[in-house]
Amino acid sequence: PASLQPGPGRCCSATRSLLVALSAAVDKIIAHFSAARNLVQKAQLGDSRLSPDVGYLLLHTLCPALYALVEDGLKPFQKDVITGQRKNSPWSVVEASVKTAHAAVGRPAQSRFPGS
Repeated sequence: PASLQPGPGRCCSATRSLLVALSAAVDKIIAHFSAARNLVQKAQLGDSRLSPDVGYLLLHTLCPALYALVEDGLKPFQKDVITGQRKNSPWSVVEASVKTAHAAVGRPAQSRFPGS
């Protein structure tokens, strides 16, 4: 999105460390699922009720790494037609992404996932 741009004076090493943290989180999740021998086991490993470890990996490694990466390049304010400008946040990027995906597919995000 247009709201993501490197902040003033941001060093490449800072961004690199954010990407390393994200990569480490992804590696942990891949390792979690690599224990599965078939699709049923993979589905069970992805269900946080049956495998609480996956919930922990997502909430304590992947989400913080993604949040830090998005926040790092986020402009502090976004132009708004009505108010002129409004404070930007990583969550507003998520909301904008969901709206874009909804418009592209033509149905609510919840209806694309089983059990929603």
